[in-house]
Amino acid sequence: MTTKSTKAETPKSFSDVLKSIQTAASMNPVMKPQIAQFWDAQEKMLDEAELYTRHWFERRHEAIRTALDAARAATAVNQSDPARATQTMLDWQRRSMERMVEDAQEWLDTMSRCASYVTRTEAEAVGETIEEAAELAKKSTKSAKSEPV
Repeated sequence: MTTKSTKAETPKSFSDVLKSIQTAASMNPVMKPQIAQFWDAQEKMLDEAELYTRHWFERRHEAIRTALDAARAATAVNQSDPARATQTMLDWQRRSMERMVEDAQEWLDTMSRCASYVTRTEAEAVGETIEEAAELAKKSTKSAKSEPV
């Protein structure tokens, strides 16, 4: 019994793949502003994410350091004063909650800036696309009106 090959045809070489991508990209030069806008926005969002995570880790390190300090202080307090030990832990928990609020606020600010980058650069890309299309149309009408030599 023979089996049929259901394997899809694959390009003969990597250069065939590159040629097809190159052809698709060169057929629409009007897409250049959108492509540039996309990668510019990506870079800005990565910068924002890096900044947010750096601050987040700084707050986590502070949480660990202050937790250790609070644990030491709570256990070093006179055993006959449990209220003081409890207050030490409550103070740490309060500051820990403040750090979590800072996380949330910075995250919302980060997302807001990222959305702003995308919408602002998208608007710029649309304007550039319109200009590119107008230039392309102008060039194509000039060549259509030319007379043979």
